[in-house]
Amino acid sequence: MREPHLVRQFLLLSLALLPISEALFRNHLDPSDVEAQDAPLQIRTPRATDKSVLSVLSRLPGWISEEFSSFEITSESREITEGSAQLIGTMEGVRVVATSPVDALYAIHAYLREFCGTMITWEGENVSKNGECKRPEEFERSFRSPKVRYFGNPCTFSYSFAWWDWSHWERFIDWLALSGFNMMLAPVGQETIWAELWTELGISQKGLNEFFPGPAYLSWHRMGNVQALGGSMTPEYLESQLELNKKIVKRMVQLGIVPVLPTFAGFVPKEFERKFDQLRYLHNACWNRLNETYSCTTSLHPQEPEFKTIAKAFIDKQRSIYGDVTDVYSADPFNESPPPHLKDGDFSNMADSIYQGCVMGNSRCVWLLQSWTFVYDAWAKSSVRAFLGQVPKGRMIILDLQAEKRPLYKEFEGFYGHHFVWCLLQNFGGNTQMRGNLGKLHENYRSALASESSMAGMGLTMEGINQNYIVYQYLIDLAWTEEELDPQPWVASYASARYGTRSKLQTDAWNMLLATYYTQVDIKSMNEFGVVEISQLNEREERREIYLYYRPRFSQTIRYWFPSELIEKLGKSFALLNRTLGGNELFRQDFADVMREVIQNKLDKRIQYATTGYALQDRKIMKKACMDMEVLFEQLDRNEVRDLSDWILQAREAARPETEADSFERQARNQITLWGPRGEIVDYARKEWKGLIRKFYSKRWGIFCEVIQSGARFSEKKLDERLLREVELPFGHL
Repeated sequence: MREPHLVRQFLLLSLALLPISEALFRNHLDPSDVEAQDAPLQIRTPRATDKSVLSVLSRLPGWISEEFSSFEITSESREITEGSAQLIGTMEGVRVVATSPVDALYAIHAYLREFCGTMITWEGENVSKNGECKRPEEFERSFRSPKVRYFGNPCTFSYSFAWWDWSHWERFIDWLALSGFNMMLAPVGQETIWAELWTELGISQKGLNEFFPGPAYLSWHRMGNVQALGGSMTPEYLESQLELNKKIVKRMVQLGIVPVLPTFAGFVPKEFERKFDQLRYLHNACWNRLNETYSCTTSLHPQEPEFKTIAKAFIDKQRSIYGDVTDVYSADPFNESPPPHLKDGDFSNMADSIYQGCVMGNSRCVWLLQSWTFVYDAWAKSSVRAFLGQVPKGRMIILDLQAEKRPLYKEFEGFYGHHFVWCLLQNFGGNTQMRGNLGKLHENYRSALASESSMAGMGLTMEGINQNYIVYQYLIDLAWTEEELDPQPWVASYASARYGTRSKLQTDAWNMLLATYYTQVDIKSMNEFGVVEISQLNEREERREIYLYYRPRFSQTIRYWFPSELIEKLGKSFALLNRTLGGNELFRQDFADVMREVIQNKLDKRIQYATTGYALQDRKIMKKACMDMEVLFEQLDRNEVRDLSDWILQAREAARPETEADSFERQARNQITLWGPRGEIVDYARKEWKGLIRKFYSKRWGIFCEVIQSGARFSEKKLDERLLREVELPFGHL
């Protein structure tokens, strides 16, 4: 039922704010700005000093800070600039001269890796206990990087960060700084601010509950894909997340890292449309087979004046909490589920309203946008041009999200003059299969740098961390050097820092890894490689989405772009290294990754043997193959160092109040398995973890074995129904 007094109250609020906002907007915009091709990217950075460097070093072993005699931060500019750092070694110690604190910290970490056998990663560290750094008495090292070094994919905040507390975040932000990043997405806790705003606009608690999903799915709510899924969030939890993000943003600012905060992308609660039914709306498509309860979200029509009013009100609230800490704001209005039948004018209107609304909240607004939707939803070039054409040059940063594989700056004429960040996506869903191509990464990144484009920097946009660290460290180092970075000698130094040792066996083992898993070829060139034909591959195989962790099917196999005999050889080399390096945290992770590949290769062969037995209707073959499969799945589970129990414990500990712990655990279990009430995105976020292999994947293959040995006619549909009933749903219900 309509409530006219609320409608009037809301419209009066809109009218009261608009004159001020429009005045701000008129002062900021000039039609010539939109057409300018060379507008500089001007972004304020937080004020930070050499004390910021010392604060990070204070959280590392004491000998590290003693290696350095002085720190000098040379730039007093508040504008983001190209990175620059220099190490100057003398008999008295090592001087660090850098443009900013994160530039200095990158140089310090590079020193630790080169001379001290020390490496700090997002998944652990290898730190020399005694601080025995082997450096020349006199030396110099110089580092330079592009203006923007960005970190953040919205999905990572659910696939990896969903349950993190401050102890996790503090360590991760230190890693960001030691890796030289100067900009990061900071979306945590925004729902607390939105809840307050929607409540002020008359939305009930019931309306909020049908809008906000549970914590495991917030990433996709923020991009307009999901609502209500997983259950509601309590006020206590919302408040805890806002307090957490206050700490995150404060620490980023202290280190000179620009936080990217959200702005209004148009998504509104369904109750908002019911209350204000005189306004116009867009109805987004349902996402990934989720039904209207959990998807098919609603957006306020961008031509409604209230769109900009809401944006300003949200940014005002956000700035009252965090202060004037950033000019960079993220919004992705059409991620993977745009409304049907949009015309170029609709795209223009949406971009115009998002940008203008942001400017009303902060006259220096720079909009950060993912380009993923352009390719995922196959936008026409005219639509992309219409959308981007509404934002002045210099006031938008576009994340070329998967530039290592499909650089969209080439397809859309350098994004028509807008600044963009060349990003490495690499990972989907946070799975941990080994893959990458360092040589191709070098070639593609250097090609973008050399192009006559408005490339502003480098970014990491993986959907999940804790996998293939070598690929990300290589790109980070590539961004900080102007020289060629030959992968082979780089890998030798990488392994030396990772383990704190150097040996021929170690170097040979890593060279073999480089020549196999980290020289992955694209589908388009696979037939040229000569191992498998292009017709035998699909995108799932290119992403190394190994079928063992999907619902069982016939006619599947693991395909490699190198001779599979090398897998066993790699396993033997790492087994020998394990005798001396078994106590090293980072080696144990690498060893588990390699041995997973060895066991998976054996499992693949046994599954082929079982399916051959089924084709021949030879029960003896099937029984033997299935018994071997059960043993190999047990080995696979014991091999892993990453553990399902850690994920579940983090989820339960994040619950506020504690009575929500069961709900949080159910969400944690669902996200990594069924991903939806009935498996709408089943196995997308699969994890090759201890406990999950034994309790989930192995059980599914066990049922597959029962079915093929039963003598009954095989039916995929009936198998899936049984898997859902006997394994998948029970796994997610406590």
